[in-house]
Amino acid sequence: MKIIGQSSQIQDAKLPEGWDTNPAFIDNIEFQKVSFEPITPVGTLHKRSKLTDLISAVPAGFTRKLLISKALKGVFERFDSGLFQYFKCPVLSKDTTIEYWIVSPIISMFENVDFSRSDVVSRKRKPEGGTYLEPAALSTLNEFHKYLTLQGEDSWKTTIDHVYIKEGTVEDVFALGNVDGV
Repeated sequence: MKIIGQSSQIQDAKLPEGWDTNPAFIDNIEFQKVSFEPITPVGTLHKRSKLTDLISAVPAGFTRKLLISKALKGVFERFDSGLFQYFKCPVLSKDTTIEYWIVSPIISMFENVDFSRSDVVSRKRKPEGGTYLEPAALSTLNEFHKYLTLQGEDSWKTTIDHVYIKEGTVEDVFALGNVDGV
């Protein structure tokens, strides 16, 4: 952790009132293109963290989003093929405000996943309490979509673990939903 200092680098976030129900708040925008400037949090860098081009952030407002520097944003824009939107997100470090950007994916590129080699699991409840992971034997994107449809409102409990990317994938940078882990 010598490079980043403290992990998570963002220790706290200033959130607007009603953030959890406001459709314009960045965490409430997932895999869709928007024609407005979303409301973003103001991240506070941990006093032992260092500023890096990619900042680890766990608080609300950064869920399933990347927080990147202006320099890294330039790299993303060269390779992302229009799959992301970028929104300014200030980061406070001591008494200074630094310009950072939240990367918001527009679509999930499931067609790049080799489902025959990847592991898909669903979190299920045990009768005695607690949960367990139930493997789902899926080998195609079509099967994955059908499985998510059958899950209904619980589809968020289904994740792709140990993701394998198909040979011949042309996108250099893309995002996936329903993925657990890093």
